Amino acid sequence: MVVLIASISFVGYFAIKIGGAERGILFTSVFAGLSSSTALTLQFSNLSRTQPNLSNLLASGILLSCGTMFPRILIVLSVLNAQLVLSLWPVMLAMMAGLYIPAWLAWRQNKAEFTEESPANRNPLALTSALIFGFILMVIMLLSHALSQWFGDTGTLVLAALSGITDVDAISLALGRQSTQGLGISVAATGIFIAASVNTLVKMGMVISIGDKSLWRKIMPAMLISVFLGLAAVTLIK
Repeated sequence: MVVLIASISFVGYFAIKIGGAERGILFTSVFAGLSSSTALTLQFSNLSRTQPNLSNLLASGILLSCGTMFPRILIVLSVLNAQLVLSLWPVMLAMMAGLYIPAWLAWRQNKAEFTEESPANRNPLALTSALIFGFILMVIMLLSHALSQWFGDTGTLVLAALSGITDVDAISLALGRQSTQGLGISVAATGIFIAASVNTLVKMGMVISIGDKSLWRKIMPAMLISVFLGLAAVTLIK
């Protein structure tokens, strides 16, 4: 499973290498979303404080990168449990649309050019990164089993919320695998939605606390709408 995540990141890394940063933030941000939208959010938030005139472009890049997280989750889960994907795809695509559409609007409003080096321009298959991810995945899977045994479905959902603060892939993999070993599909799907929502709100908090005011004014409504759309989709499915 670690290899699966690393392979997807590998594709994004070489796409950026081949295309080059001069192709623009549109190309860079989509593929940065395959490896670390959090890292891109952090760097672009910092950049907005020194170059507020690029707010539209930076907002577009952040939203594109964060929106790419949702189809990435579906791709990973399709390898583990196709039934789980059938339950989750309306939720994930609704949340993606909630970020992609504002990203497109911000892109149209942008009049400036951006030629900075991509923040994701590093090898995602570095040994240290792979080992760290493997360790996080192992801990989350062990905790998931333990909390499920101790507190049932509630423990699983609490772990999903806590995991979403730092990472979505590990808890998605853990719940995806457990959904083939006795964990209910609805519980796994709800847990992944919770993790993705918490992760989105954490990145929104990063933009608000670090970025320029003109940036977070564009980011905050889009991310709140994305979570709301996901919640509405979950409610309709149930």
